[in-house]
Amino acid sequence: MYRYNFKRRILYLLIGILVFIIFFTIGTFVTFDESTSQLLKEQIQNKIKNIDSMGIFLNNFLISILMFVPGIGIAFGLFSGFSTGNIFVIITRDLPIQIPPLLVFLTLFGIMELVSYGIAISRSYLLLTSILKRTNIRENLIYTGIEIGIVAIILFFGAIIEWDLIKQSGRLDLAE
Repeated sequence: MYRYNFKRRILYLLIGILVFIIFFTIGTFVTFDESTSQLLKEQIQNKIKNIDSMGIFLNNFLISILMFVPGIGIAFGLFSGFSTGNIFVIITRDLPIQIPPLLVFLTLFGIMELVSYGIAISRSYLLLTSILKRTNIRENLIYTGIEIGIVAIILFFGAIIEWDLIKQSGRLDLAE
């Protein structure tokens, strides 16, 4: 019988958050030439032009679901962190003041997304080890379902908070 170890689970969660932050930070150090940066910025703007809280939720939830896939989810989570760092730099590049990249994770919705992605990345690892060891697979699938539900709830409320912040800021036009 499998015994759930809450302290170990928190440790894996923290490691998942840490690796996401590390790859996000690495992504912020990548530089693009002016034309590539402008092209990417326009593509990002077109993608988010008509987004609302439900669009933010769906985007973040679909990303997190991929992070739950055993093994592959870890790689996807690291890539997601890296590319999010790239996007952050591209969007904030021409602002009058430079915003420290990690500042985004001090917002309530940023913390909520970090926790969600940390849950997903760490569960991907736990599922992978369970499959490789051929132990506790059924119990891990049950915990995975519970954690997917938790992530959905966290990301839903995070999207509402993020959308409210965007509305209050007057829908900043990041393409200018």
